[in-house]
Amino acid sequence: MKALSFIIHSNILIALAALALTLASQVQLGMNPSLHPYLAAIFLATLFDYNFHRYLAIRNKPESATIDKLKWTTEHPLIFRTLIISSFVGLVVVLFFLRKEILFLLIPLSVLSFLYSFPLPGKKKHNVRLLQLTGMKTLLIAIVWSGVTVLIPVFFGEQSIGFQQIAFLFAERFTFIFAIAIPFDIRDIEADTLSKLRTIPIAFGENRALKISSVALLLSLCIAIIHYLNAQMIFILPAYLFSVVSTLIFINNKAIKRLPFYHHGILDGSIVLHGALIFLSFYLIS
Repeated sequence: MKALSFIIHSNILIALAALALTLASQVQLGMNPSLHPYLAAIFLATLFDYNFHRYLAIRNKPESATIDKLKWTTEHPLIFRTLIISSFVGLVVVLFFLRKEILFLLIPLSVLSFLYSFPLPGKKKHNVRLLQLTGMKTLLIAIVWSGVTVLIPVFFGEQSIGFQQIAFLFAERFTFIFAIAIPFDIRDIEADTLSKLRTIPIAFGENRALKISSVALLLSLCIAIIHYLNAQMIFILPAYLFSVVSTLIFINNKAIKRLPFYHHGILDGSIVLHGALIFLSFYLIS
C-alpha cells in the first residue's frame, strides 16, 4: 500500500500515463512500436511539470498545504525536492540525445502548461490568468497532453504520416483527456471558486459537467471508429471500446467515486489503461 501511495502522490503514475499514451500513439499512427529517447523525455517532463506545479501551489498559497493532494509533498519534503531536481536534470540530459527541433514543440507546450501557475498581464488592476476564462483550464490540459503524446511521435517518426491521420488521433486524444479532466474540476470546485476560475463544473453545474464528460468520451470513441475503419486498423477498436466503457463507469459510478485514490489513482490509472490496451493490441495481431 505504501508503494502504491508513493507512485500516486509522487506523480509517477501520471508520468507513466503520458508514457503509455505516447506508446499507444505509435500504434495508432501506423508505426511499429519502438523505444526512443523521446519517451524518456516525455516521462521526465511530465514528472517535473506536475511536481513543480505542486511546489508553486504551496509556495504561492502556504495554506493549501493542508489539501489532501498536497499533504504528501509537505510530509516528505526531501523526497519531493529530489523528484523535482532529478527529473529536471534527467530531462536536460535526455534532450542532448534528441534533435534540437524538439524544442520548437516542447517550448510552446511548456508555456501553455505553465500558464497554470503564472498570471498574464491584463488591463484591469489585477492580473488575469488565462485559466479564468470559462473552461480554459480543461482545454489547456487536453491541448498540452494531445500535443505532447501525438505530435512528438509524429515529429520523430521515420515514415510520412498524412495530416488526416494526425488530425483524427489528435481529436481522439483531446476528447479523451478533456473528459477525464472534468471530474478533477468537480473535485476542485471550492478551490477554483476561491481562485475565481470559471471551470466547466462551476459554469454549468456538477451534473451537466459529468454529462459533458460522458459525451466527450463517446465522441472520442466515434472519432476512433471512423479513424480505424478508414485506416484499416480495426484491431485497435476493441481496446478503445473497452477503455471508453470502463472510463465511463469510473466517471459516473458513485460507489467507485468514494474509493481511496479515486482521482489520482483510478482516473489517472484509466489513462495508463487506455494507452496500455492500445499498445498491447498491436502485439495481439503480430
